[in-house]
Amino acid sequence: MPRAETMLLPYLAVPAPSGLSLSLSLSLSLSLSLSPLSQLSHQGSPFSDPGFSSSKVQYKGVPTASIPFLKWRTLSDTERLDKNYEAYTILSEFLQLVWDDQFHISDGKDELLEMLRVTRLRIQGLLSNLTSIMTALGVPPTPVADLLTPEVIEATTFEKKIRGYVVCDSYRQWVERTGSGAGGNAGAAS
Repeated sequence: MPRAETMLLPYLAVPAPSGLSLSLSLSLSLSLSLSPLSQLSHQGSPFSDPGFSSSKVQYKGVPTASIPFLKWRTLSDTERLDKNYEAYTILSEFLQLVWDDQFHISDGKDELLEMLRVTRLRIQGLLSNLTSIMTALGVPPTPVADLLTPEVIEATTFEKKIRGYVVCDSYRQWVERTGSGAGGNAGAAS
């Protein structure tokens, strides 16, 4: 009869997935709420008008995913993780502001409020995972400044609708940027 210690299997180290691949897989859960949230049919005209698009509209403090492809591609995995962390931290704060705005300006829009709430919770889960990944890689996320000053928060009803549109569109762009793997330098020629 073999001795107990010879029956044990040797320890096999399983390589940890790269931070970027984990970030990409985590973003897939964010994309589940992307389509209905980005439609913004709840906002009324002009946002719900057929063919409405305002990709050039920006709002102070809302992160854009318009980092040039080559620049994004040359960032290291940890730099891209940090950029994602910064963007999603800011988007989480802005989504709370959009929720507050919609609560006050959109009667009977429970579906929209629920989508905003769930999306924000998913982003918070992603941020928690990004923090864990980056800390495990030895590069904790860079602290993000609070951009929601009273100047940013104060807005007319129409400005709140614009802000909601821009925040949701920026969220969509970041999910696409994160989820597509666009710009990863993994597999690039040395």
